[in-house]
Amino acid sequence: MTSNEKLKVLKALLDSLSFRDLTLTLDLLVTGAVVYFYASSLMMATAEQLASGVWISQLLVKVVGVSIAMSIVSQLLLELVSDGEVDQPMDEREKQVSLVGNKYALWTLQAGVCFAIGQYAFEQNGMGFAERAPLPFFTLHIMVGAFLLAELVNYATQLIRNRMVTPYG
Repeated sequence: MTSNEKLKVLKALLDSLSFRDLTLTLDLLVTGAVVYFYASSLMMATAEQLASGVWISQLLVKVVGVSIAMSIVSQLLLELVSDGEVDQPMDEREKQVSLVGNKYALWTLQAGVCFAIGQYAFEQNGMGFAERAPLPFFTLHIMVGAFLLAELVNYATQLIRNRMVTPYG
């Protein structure tokens, strides 16, 4: 497939997406990039870095900074390609889809927080996986992972729901 054909396929895909779907897709990609950055930073870290509270704090500041920068860039891109659609309020169907996405995201976040609390309790009592955990600050990583996973679930659920629900159904 030549680069011209690839551009035509990409243009056809973008033309088939509504502005709301494009926004959700871009948000999902940005969140996925932040998850990749965080996970790859953890995997490439040395044991000394993982055990350092300073390094972990710096990583979290970088994750927040990357997330903010990518969100700003994505919103600027959306503003450039939209014809004033960014400023339009959501209709009733979009609000319902947003609520469904938020519901599943909150369930994911609640489960992650419960796992983190359980991990912390085990860690404090020297029981279970906490004794053998190869990753220091494991409770913190569970919480950060839960936040990031909840965002992915939110955007993916909304995107799937937007594509599956008929406009007036």
